[in-house]
Amino acid sequence: MSFYGINAAERRYNRGAIAASLVYAVTLIGEQYALRYGHLAPVAKYALAALPALSVIAIFVLVGRYLVEEQDEYLRVRMIRQILWSTGITLALTTMWGFMEDAGLPHVPMFYVAVLWFCALGVVGCVFRLLDR
Repeated sequence: MSFYGINAAERRYNRGAIAASLVYAVTLIGEQYALRYGHLAPVAKYALAALPALSVIAIFVLVGRYLVEEQDEYLRVRMIRQILWSTGITLALTTMWGFMEDAGLPHVPMFYVAVLWFCALGVVGCVFRLLDR
């Protein structure tokens, strides 16, 4: 545990997540610009459209790596619980939305599933911290 209460595994995760998020933002902006204003072949469009997803995948890998590297059993179990709750919330809401789409609600693009999962991860983490007090 360091002076600021963040151990080495958390520090590596935070640095990696910040870096991947910055890469995500840059590739997303570039991808959106190129798709709107570029005259690209279909194969190039698909390859370009996949670039932002690589950063999201990297963050999922970082979450897994954090679980492996975390030495504090309590923090590891809390993160596992946080992941399980976030996954359950995401699966429940996306399943419900899918059925409601069949009834006429507008379609939501698939990449929002990851956004929902990360939001749920953050909210559940905040709830756990409040319950820890």
